[in-house]
Amino acid sequence: MSGRHAIHFSMRLPSKCALTLATAAYGFAPVVADLNETHLFNPDWSPHARMHGAWLLFSGACIAGFSLFRAWVHDELIVPSVVGLLFVSGFWLAALSTPFYGGALVDHDGYKDTLLGLNANVLVFLVVTGTLVTVLIYATRSRPIRTEA
Repeated sequence: MSGRHAIHFSMRLPSKCALTLATAAYGFAPVVADLNETHLFNPDWSPHARMHGAWLLFSGACIAGFSLFRAWVHDELIVPSVVGLLFVSGFWLAALSTPFYGGALVDHDGYKDTLLGLNANVLVFLVVTGTLVTVLIYATRSRPIRTEA
């Protein structure tokens, strides 16, 4: 095996592993991080707001499960990458539109999660977005060339 096909096979598993980590970060980590009194069980949140929070968390987990199923059972990278990017786009839209609905990336109590001087969520979602874009580029460039018979 040589050339394009050798690169395809040598990068497939690392790409699936990177996709898996990114998918876990957007789909499963928020469930673990937000099932507490600062988010879903926050007494200041209305019951309806909690329902929306639970909906978002569990939707993300379901979408992540679907994406991992497509990646590992069906050996796909394009669909899981696109689905992940669509889901992560919701974070970016919510973050960028905070001035319009009175939202914030940090709580009013002044506690700020930061990594490398950036809001932790922003940094994590930058890495997740970059990973998904990279996997998508790899997957689209490594697809076999179809010839008409």
